[in-house]
Amino acid sequence: HAVEKGSTGFGWTTCSMEGELCSCPGGHVRYGDPEAQRWVESTTWREGRKCLTSEFGGTDIAPGKVKTCQCRAEAATCEDGSPVDWSLCPGSGLVACRAGCDRSAGLSAQLEGRPKASRQELCTGGRAFELLWSCDRSQSRVPESGHAHEEAQEVLDYSIAKVCDEPSLEDQFNTYLDCEFLSSYLEWTSDDSEWLEEAYVTYVAGSKDSKYEWQATNLVRSISLFSTRPVVVMVFGTNFVPPLQWRELPNVIVYRMLPIASTLSFNFNKIRAMVGVRAVSGIQLDTDQIIFNGMDEVFNSTRREVTARYPWPMLPVHWMSRDAYRGNPYPAYAFTLYREKHTMRWNHAHPTWSYFALPFLSDLLLERYIARDGGSFNAWRLQDASSIGLLALLKAGETSQVARDVRYRGWMIEDEDMLNVNLWRDGADKAWCKFDLEPSLFLQRYGLDKKIYADPQWYPDGVPLLFLSSHNTKNFESTDWLLALLARCSKVPKRLRCPGRNQNDLDICKAGSAHEREARQSPAEYGSEACCCVEPRWSSPVFWHGVWYSSLQEVPLVSPSAGSSGKSRRCVMP
Repeated sequence: HAVEKGSTGFGWTTCSMEGELCSCPGGHVRYGDPEAQRWVESTTWREGRKCLTSEFGGTDIAPGKVKTCQCRAEAATCEDGSPVDWSLCPGSGLVACRAGCDRSAGLSAQLEGRPKASRQELCTGGRAFELLWSCDRSQSRVPESGHAHEEAQEVLDYSIAKVCDEPSLEDQFNTYLDCEFLSSYLEWTSDDSEWLEEAYVTYVAGSKDSKYEWQATNLVRSISLFSTRPVVVMVFGTNFVPPLQWRELPNVIVYRMLPIASTLSFNFNKIRAMVGVRAVSGIQLDTDQIIFNGMDEVFNSTRREVTARYPWPMLPVHWMSRDAYRGNPYPAYAFTLYREKHTMRWNHAHPTWSYFALPFLSDLLLERYIARDGGSFNAWRLQDASSIGLLALLKAGETSQVARDVRYRGWMIEDEDMLNVNLWRDGADKAWCKFDLEPSLFLQRYGLDKKIYADPQWYPDGVPLLFLSSHNTKNFESTDWLLALLARCSKVPKRLRCPGRNQNDLDICKAGSAHEREARQSPAEYGSEACCCVEPRWSSPVFWHGVWYSSLQEVPLVSPSAGSSGKSRRCVMP
């Protein structure tokens, strides 16, 4: 046994997580922490052994962390025998990938001099990427005439026209399929339309094996566990390499777009991803999120709320109010850069949308591009859609637009700021009740503040919490543990041994604590104690003003526990 530091080696691939069987025919296995690159190796590994510290000398080289076993394999080559560019392939030399062998290289090269491929010809010839759509409609894969998605395509065409007319921006909507995910793409789309009916979408870039890969892996794992819908991971550029295990998850599709133009914040790629995914209805998730049971219900709710007469995306209410008024519990964060009317409390930039919101999203993106140097454009006057419907408004052309002079403002620095301001400016007034919760809220049992996240102006009785997803899951180990716990406890567990409701700070609920690690050694009994941590969230997913509700539909407009002084909740229940 030897400890290896700071080296990824060659030909290593994960064979199991700690406590699981590791099969490695070659007998060369390493055990340790992939994030810190700290390992113990064995060259005499036998089949049928578990990935445990005791099998590697008995010294825990990464205390408190869930460790991994990796198997060393022989190097692969491209089909033509040429060497693989391993920097573009997952792992460290185990499986040759298309990007590592496609000598055309780059995304833009996929456009040059090649006719649009038929569905049967997608990704043939060893191509790494295939153009799905762009500003050039003749190169875009659009729905068949008469298909139900034809209207969505029409709305998209109107929405992007102004961006596409700008020569420096016309490539910003080019959207490509990563051909390693062709089988999933064909499964989730059809011969008649390659739009997605419903889809989660997240966005990522960066180097191979970065922390963002680990974050996104937990996200897509959660969707595989708790959803029947696809998730599109929108990758910007070609440096980021989707890990090998993503290909084994049937929900995952990877698209790619070119890097964002100029010096805009990377987070404006969120808006590009929402447009580029071509989903009839979608839910945007950041890579530091995971979902739980019930999140799929938000797709139906989005179609109900974001319509031809309400053509704006909807965001969940933020945990803090950012209005500048007396009594605001967060005065240090008061948002004073926009002095006009605020039609809602500050919302969190985790939008859901239907295709009716595409004009708003495209105009927001164009406004931000133009603000870089200053200028003007004609924005859609979306308020008129409430009376005539969105499609009639779009077909009216310039008569349904308003000239907008644009110069850079302080509220344009990030996507969340612009989403809030542009929604306020349009008079939009719908926000979701909070479904993107801090991970710690899943583990506090009954110990939640009765008026959590309250403020005197918008939510004096507190904000309803919906245990459908979690945000701020940046730490891989603790999120991995929480995800495993939620999966174990997603249905009402049997034989629970839970303490009384007033005991909410349990040692078993602290990942890596001495008690939790000891309990983990008895898997059959572990769940009966650990599932108490998330009690009662598997059966009562909503908490508001001291009351747990067993369904979203049960939550009233006014909290009964607030008495005669209770105020109607302003947020919409999915």
